[in-house]
Amino acid sequence: MRVRPHLAEILDRTHHVVMTFSVLGNLLPAPGAVARRIREMLLDSGHRMSILVGASDNPFDMLAEAYRVSEGLGRRAEQIVHDAELEAADWAPVTAGAGELLQACRATGRTVAVYAPHSESAVGRHLHRLGLRGLVGPALGRGFAMRNPAVRTMAPVLEALGVAAGDTAVVCATFAAMSATQRARAHAVGVERIREPRKVLHGGEGRNAVVRSLTALAEAVEECGPPPDAR
Repeated sequence: MRVRPHLAEILDRTHHVVMTFSVLGNLLPAPGAVARRIREMLLDSGHRMSILVGASDNPFDMLAEAYRVSEGLGRRAEQIVHDAELEAADWAPVTAGAGELLQACRATGRTVAVYAPHSESAVGRHLHRLGLRGLVGPALGRGFAMRNPAVRTMAPVLEALGVAAGDTAVVCATFAAMSATQRARAHAVGVERIREPRKVLHGGEGRNAVVRSLTALAEAVEECGPPPDAR
């Protein structure tokens, strides 16, 4: 296959790959139901939340609200989310091409880490079930993410992994993740139609590329081979 020049340029500089978990799968396939369980728990405790927060179907918004009220309620909410993630880890599918990409990275000497909003144990269980855990190095989960939110920049993630931004590509499913990657001066590679279409993923500043699938990215990694300075 012919690799597009801007993607080839990124891969030639990439020694480390960070996979945002949204490109791999989804451990909260029914987020509204989880958010409702946390909301009911908070209401049963006597807490009264704002209309805006109370209307949210995002379990992470509700989790943050629970921790804002008290550490105890936060831990109870965390358990609700954790239980839902562990249950999904036993059956949730992985995105087509994920295994091929991880194998291609290993074959070309690129390290792989995962950054997820989910619990580390659920992510590990999911990858282990699929036979992929051995292909992935560190997996930074919600414990890290809540202490070091990467909403605006992925810099805390790269720092925790001990990798240089210029040597790292972050594989993303959303424009927000690509923008956070670019602000950290790392290379952003978007995968279209997992969460957002190509026209949304394109744009922003810095070095970036968009591929049609994880399979296409795996083929590009194999075609480009190891980074030139690692050959």
